[in-house]
Amino acid sequence: MDFSLSAEQQLLKKEVQQFLDNECPKKIVRQLEKSELGYSPEIWKKMADLGWLGLIVPEEHGGVGGNLIDLAVMFEEIGRATFPSPMFSTILYGVIPLLEAGNAAHKGELLPKVVKGELILTMALIEPEADRPQFITAKAHSQKDGFTIEGTKLFVPNAHAAGCILVIAKTGEGLNVFLVRKGAKGIGLTPLKTVGGDRQFEVALNKVHVASGDAVGKIGQAGPLVDSTLRKATAIHCVQTVGVMQQALAMTAEYTSKRVQFGRPIGSFQAVQHRLADMLTDVEGSRWLSYQAVSLLDKGRQAAREVSVAKAWTSEACQRVAYAAQHLHGGIGMDLDYDLHFYFQWAKAMDLNLGTAAFHLATIEPILRE
Repeated sequence: MDFSLSAEQQLLKKEVQQFLDNECPKKIVRQLEKSELGYSPEIWKKMADLGWLGLIVPEEHGGVGGNLIDLAVMFEEIGRATFPSPMFSTILYGVIPLLEAGNAAHKGELLPKVVKGELILTMALIEPEADRPQFITAKAHSQKDGFTIEGTKLFVPNAHAAGCILVIAKTGEGLNVFLVRKGAKGIGLTPLKTVGGDRQFEVALNKVHVASGDAVGKIGQAGPLVDSTLRKATAIHCVQTVGVMQQALAMTAEYTSKRVQFGRPIGSFQAVQHRLADMLTDVEGSRWLSYQAVSLLDKGRQAAREVSVAKAWTSEACQRVAYAAQHLHGGIGMDLDYDLHFYFQWAKAMDLNLGTAAFHLATIEPILRE
């Protein structure tokens, strides 16, 4: 399978890389980590102006009409820069479900706002005792004029900034997706501490009213929609992890070529070269597996096995690369004034998000039996 990028995708990759290098150096990342929002509205608007927020949105709604490969190219560079933003939650947890399940009215209302950078989206799925759709306990009670939703959701990214939250809740007919708008009465947000510095929240839903016209297409069983969304999110997440690994490797290769010990660069020692070669193997193996999963999903395949294989391998490979980078840097790698710690933190966060290696390895076995 040929995963070489087209001329347009190579141009996109270069554009994203140059923009993030100029607009979001590590000095800015440090500031954003300490800020209340956790991202820069100014940079967010600039990305919207460049068309990135509409990369996968159809042209009829003001987007570019790109595909999942285009999205993967962009997110690999975001991982390389460890750039904090609501990009992932808005596109993967918001735009994609809307494209798959939203009705024409909601697509026409929400997607143009996303493209212009005026609307941030996210999804509330995971619960304290439920990490899969079939175990969801949040309930949506039918009323004459709509629904009232009750339940608690965990690890909802960027809930504080989201103009709309796509909430997965159970009705008498099964799971459905509901659009809960910002400021709805009965929503409580509690910030959670995270490894990577990203903003995640516990969202308490206490009789939150959703008018009948606000439901994002009552589609009955939402399991297939959630599964499809999570597969695409996981595959793109893997590619973003590759960006983290790639930059950790690049920093380590540069450092070992300049760090002198015993009168010569430590990169000239065979043991160090072997370690760097192992890191490169992990990076390239992760890249091929991740882009294979994205490519199959882009062609309309379910690719459940390929996504789980990519996530299982990439999660462990990223840990190996991050550890090796710290080891070869020595003491300076642990200095918070040195940029490497961003990649160590993101590596652990990427491992835990959307299922660990153990989780995905466990899901592969029944798939193989089929």
